[in-house]
Amino acid sequence: MTKLSDNLNLVLFKGRPLKVSIRYSPVIPCRTMLKNEYLEVTLQQSASIKGNLKSQIAMQIENWLKAQARRSFCEEVERQSHIFGFKYNDVSIKDTRSRWGSCSAKGNLNFNWRLVMAPEEILNYVVVHETAHLSHLDHSEDFWNLVGKRFPAYQKAKNWLRMNGASLMNWKFQPSS
Repeated sequence: MTKLSDNLNLVLFKGRPLKVSIRYSPVIPCRTMLKNEYLEVTLQQSASIKGNLKSQIAMQIENWLKAQARRSFCEEVERQSHIFGFKYNDVSIKDTRSRWGSCSAKGNLNFNWRLVMAPEEILNYVVVHETAHLSHLDHSEDFWNLVGKRFPAYQKAKNWLRMNGASLMNWKFQPSS
């Protein structure tokens, strides 16, 4: 495997900055792997001929983050379901521009994949928030009491999202040359 570059571009994953390492391989298909403090993106050597490398790298990273978000949200919803005893229908990962999550009257939970870049407790708070809607489809006092019972530090998490949410919503990986 031929090393293309190590650059100082950073990707956040669960609140942790990861350096991005880009490699070419003549045989390994495109893949992205977490290796300690690096996110290693491997592209087939033929990718350099096929088009815009920067957009291919960005797409690989975004797809990896979306897959990690799916895993993280499904695991957290299931973990909380066992603890708090709620039932839900389905979990979906979305790319919304104005919401971190939603809950339908049918018990479908939707989450923004970009939350996988936030610290893990922020993702956990959003799961608590949306699953509390399974009991209260509003933002009533009863709803917030339930959120507070399940996640006592919810106000701190809400403030974190208020302060940092726009940068997550607007994030796009920009590899250097």
